Amino acid sequence: MEGIEMEEGLIRPIVDTMEDGDFCNSILSRFSTSPREDHQHLCAVIGAMSQEFKDLNIPSTPVAYFGATCSSLDRLFSELEPASHVVEALLTILSLLLPRVSVAILKKKRGFVSGLVVRVLQSSWLTVGAASSGLKCLSHFLIIRDGDTWSEISQLYGILMGFVVDSRIKVRRQAHLCLRYVLEKFQGTSLVAPASEGITNLFERFYLLAGGSNANSSEGPKGAQEILHILDALKDCLALMSTKYTTTLLKYFKNLLELHQPFVTRRLTDSLLLLCLNPDAGVSAQALLDILCSLALSVTTKETSVDGMAFTARLLDVGMVKVYSVNRQICVVKLPVVFNALRDILASEHEEATHAAVNTFKSLIHACIDESLIKQGVDEIKMADLNMDSRKSGPTIIEKVCAMMESLLGYLYTPVLDLVFQVISSMFDKLGEASFYLMRGILKSLADVQKLPDEDFPFRKQLHECIGSALGAMGAKNFLSLLPLNLKADDLSEVNVWLFPILKRYTVGSSLNFFREEIYSMIGLMRQKSEKLKLQGRVSSSRSADALLYSLWSFLPSFCNYPLDTAESLKDLEKVLCSTLDEEPDLRGIICSSLQILIQQNKKFLENGNEALDLTDSDAGFARQQVMTYYTQQVAANNLTALKLSSRAFLPVLSSVFLKSRKDDGGSLQSTIAEFASISEKKDISSFFRSKMQELLKVTQKVGKAENSANSNSMQIDEPLDESSPQVMRARLFDLVVSLLPGLNMREVELLFTAIRPALQDREGLIQKKAYKVLSIILRTRDEFLSSKFEDLLKDLEEALLSCHFSAKRHRLDCLYFLIVHVSKANRWSNITSSFLTEIILALKEANKKTRNRAYDILVQIGHAFGDEEKGGKKENLFQFFNMVAGGLTGETPYMISAAVKGLARLVYEFSDLVSTACNLLPSTFLLLQRKNREIIKANLGLLKVLVAKSKAEGLQLHLRSMVEGILMWQDESKTHFKAKVKLLLEMLVKKCGLDAVKAVMPEEHMKLLTNIRKIKERKERKLSAPSEEARSQVSRATTSRQSRWNHTKIFSDFGDEEAEDSDAEYMDEKTVSGGQGKSLTQFKSKASTLRSRKGKNLPAHLFDQAEDEPLDLLDRHRTRSALRSQENLKRKKDSDDEMELDSDGRLVIHEGGKPKKEKPFRAESDTRSEAGSKLSANSKKTKKRQKTSESGWAYTGSEYATKKASGDVKKKDKLEPYAYWPLDRKMMSRRPEHRTAAKKGMASVVKMTKKLEGKSASSLLSGGLKFKRSHNHKKSGKKKSK
Repeated sequence: MEGIEMEEGLIRPIVDTMEDGDFCNSILSRFSTSPREDHQHLCAVIGAMSQEFKDLNIPSTPVAYFGATCSSLDRLFSELEPASHVVEALLTILSLLLPRVSVAILKKKRGFVSGLVVRVLQSSWLTVGAASSGLKCLSHFLIIRDGDTWSEISQLYGILMGFVVDSRIKVRRQAHLCLRYVLEKFQGTSLVAPASEGITNLFERFYLLAGGSNANSSEGPKGAQEILHILDALKDCLALMSTKYTTTLLKYFKNLLELHQPFVTRRLTDSLLLLCLNPDAGVSAQALLDILCSLALSVTTKETSVDGMAFTARLLDVGMVKVYSVNRQICVVKLPVVFNALRDILASEHEEATHAAVNTFKSLIHACIDESLIKQGVDEIKMADLNMDSRKSGPTIIEKVCAMMESLLGYLYTPVLDLVFQVISSMFDKLGEASFYLMRGILKSLADVQKLPDEDFPFRKQLHECIGSALGAMGAKNFLSLLPLNLKADDLSEVNVWLFPILKRYTVGSSLNFFREEIYSMIGLMRQKSEKLKLQGRVSSSRSADALLYSLWSFLPSFCNYPLDTAESLKDLEKVLCSTLDEEPDLRGIICSSLQILIQQNKKFLENGNEALDLTDSDAGFARQQVMTYYTQQVAANNLTALKLSSRAFLPVLSSVFLKSRKDDGGSLQSTIAEFASISEKKDISSFFRSKMQELLKVTQKVGKAENSANSNSMQIDEPLDESSPQVMRARLFDLVVSLLPGLNMREVELLFTAIRPALQDREGLIQKKAYKVLSIILRTRDEFLSSKFEDLLKDLEEALLSCHFSAKRHRLDCLYFLIVHVSKANRWSNITSSFLTEIILALKEANKKTRNRAYDILVQIGHAFGDEEKGGKKENLFQFFNMVAGGLTGETPYMISAAVKGLARLVYEFSDLVSTACNLLPSTFLLLQRKNREIIKANLGLLKVLVAKSKAEGLQLHLRSMVEGILMWQDESKTHFKAKVKLLLEMLVKKCGLDAVKAVMPEEHMKLLTNIRKIKERKERKLSAPSEEARSQVSRATTSRQSRWNHTKIFSDFGDEEAEDSDAEYMDEKTVSGGQGKSLTQFKSKASTLRSRKGKNLPAHLFDQAEDEPLDLLDRHRTRSALRSQENLKRKKDSDDEMELDSDGRLVIHEGGKPKKEKPFRAESDTRSEAGSKLSANSKKTKKRQKTSESGWAYTGSEYATKKASGDVKKKDKLEPYAYWPLDRKMMSRRPEHRTAAKKGMASVVKMTKKLEGKSASSLLSGGLKFKRSHNHKKSGKKKSK
């Protein structure tokens, strides 16, 4: 049966796929619906058997069917010409029954049944289906033999072998599968050898026929075809044969490969690949290696296909690894031959082949290059370097391989240099420190490649990664000896600056001692060179030297990245770092980050072991392996001990620098002090803490005396604090002592709290801010302190509320957060903590942006603390917290009500579980929308935005009418600027609920607005379906949805400024926090906005979507005002005495004695000049196609510096030195030659008159000098006047 043998024989020839139950029903259910004739015959035969069993009352067991089938076959052979379709059906039934019949019965009837099968297989009327089923039965009888006697099964095995070269493809394929199945079952027995011998004899017989001396023999071509059939069988069976006969066949394979016939070569390589992939296959290493070398040589001498080269590369990979596992010595000798073949494949530039070659390169480098091979090459090189004589012996194997690696950098491999760099990187990683001896030339060649210009070399990044691998393998010392930075060069442009980023990125597991001895000496050299250049007056070169000096110091964090000598070399580096911290302010950040890296890495390793190694992908390779090998728990403990000892020197220096520095960039000094405090001895930190607290006490007393004297003087005016004032010193001491918190005990923390309690109500904002900051840090890190001092904290924070300075508000909110969370865990809610929550809600409307943002964040964090189960919360607590915030809606002031609405919006945005609860508040929201208060209306519209964006359409349908009516009451209100918001909300409702649903509840008088929304939507849809690629890309840029985070400025903005387009997609995302768990999504800024300015230079970027045929939406106040502003901004602004003057920071500038008026000399052409830069001037309504450029010749004359007493200018107090100028003339850039000529003549006349004008005042020169440049202009103006 063809349909059965192909289904069940793909993996193994005998598979029981029938269901449990009656055998007949299983066959009928499977094949009764098949239209094929052979299946119908099968069903008819099995049905007849079943019916006969029923008639005779015989149980329908597999044994009964087995007996009936064998009897039927025996009776058929008594006929002269038995029906072939019946025989085929009976053999199919027999093949399906054999797995179901017990082995004992089969062994008993083996001779009889196998004889029947053999008679069928040897008959002349054998069909394809009968042959396939008979081969299955035959293989099954080979398996259930009585013993391991070959003579018992040799006859059946010979019959099976005869079908291996059958001309019918399905029969042949089934014979191959059965042969593989039999060999698999023979494994581990003595039958493998004779079975393998039978396959080998069959192959040899046809091999001799195919290549016999009688070329005219009729069996010659037939023998060749049989060879191909046997090769197909060997693809499945070669790996299962005994080693002796596998070796014999491999010798024939080598001869066949020399034919270079693709259909023969592919069959051979397939068999070899499966042989090498089988780890249990026995094979002669020498025979396999000879074939692999023959294949490698065929790649270099004989052009092959792309598939052939790729397959050969993969075969060389698994084959050489197989040979290496059997016989390492003969494998490594042939590595240069294989690498040479891979090199030729890499030069083919075919993508599949080159990638296969690169993977093989990497695999063989990793598997076949061992320490013995590397050591042999290194020893030879060292001996040659010592003797300084010519080498008598030839290059070692590893040297030959490295020479091939270097040849890959030749011009032949330029298109695949990125892949070449991967191979070379693997070689560096494998050789490790030995690459300093074996790959010197390669590293220098890589440096030469770096000199290629960018336009000719697109693989700069891959090159630097390769050089980084060399750095990690060799180490910084050996690397810099081969590729020096060249800092001693007289010309600083010759310094190898390109090595600096490589050293910073790829240095790991290096030596602190090397930094101190080598890099620090380079730093001293560059410092001397900078001073020398400065004395010579070469300021630019001196600055370049300073930049190099800073770059050298920037290596320090990299050298602190898991160094291998921290415990031994840190003491020597300590003095250098301390002096630099004290003397070089610009380098403090680098040194602090380096010290933090040292401490943090060793602390993590001591806690978590190898899991704490936070090496990046760039650190992979030899350096990573070296670090993982070197670092142990003991090494990390020793490193921390050395750091503890050094903390006694570093802490005083760091604290002194911190107290003297004006600013601590990034808090690096504080963070470093905190890291040292976490590892230092407790007694040392306690002593240091007490000394600083004494200083804080003295400064506080000094500040108190100063305040008392200030209070006695009623005329004292508040002034900005001086950097050296006691108040500033007090604030710095607060920051310093809190940095020691990781090393303080509970008693010292309480002492610190006692010191900051009065400062919470200090009238100086800076002191308040620092006190609250210190308190928030204590509450964040010390839970036991919070528990013990909870009542005192409540009292202090309540008393300090009225006196809280606005600058300290943010840190006060942090303190309130920790108190509220503590209460939620202890279930001790009180009125005081309720007032704290009210304070947080009110902070949502703070003018300070940081405070406002922090209030929103704290509100969300409290929600997570109440609702997240992993934090001990419950959903019921989250709903309770939401209701508490909603209680602010009953506030008496619009300020409180609007703040509560904003808080509710933020919680609904974060927690999807609160959406349904918030919808219950919609009636209250609609009532609030009726109040004539701008703050309340704006907040409620923002809440509606969030609810519409986060709610499902079904939930919105219930409140759709009330929502539409509520927001439309502000559609016609012109003073409140809510039209854009109302339109936006309607657009969102249309997207959520559909146009028809909104139209059904829309009042008749507002249908025009809905029509406008529909037209805009249809216009965008037309653009999306437009055939023009430009139109589609334009709309896609405008409507692409982006993940975003909460942005209260957009949600509660005055005019809907940023939300006119897809606002629900711009600032909201449907992926909210579900079940009280979530994180704010990261906002990605679209690059589309940067491209909009390319379309239409006269159109602002935000009006880009209104380009082409789309009219300006006059209902959108934002777009209308932006359009007007864009025109006004193109005009030159006129000075006005009534305008406010602002500096670059946006602060108001007030001049004592009033703002000076600017004198403007009257000129007839002044109007023309003032409007020259505008493309939308008052004359733009005329029929001119192009506006003329401004006329040349006007200038600032400096008339206020002129004097009547003598020639020349005079200097005046508090004014700039005398000056005058001609402005740049835009006609110099004109494309018209006459414009450029006129402008050049004017400038040339100025240069010619320099000698004539010596000794005269600037005002007289300019007023007189304008004649030669403006004579033509005067004529024009004169004509105008005469008119």
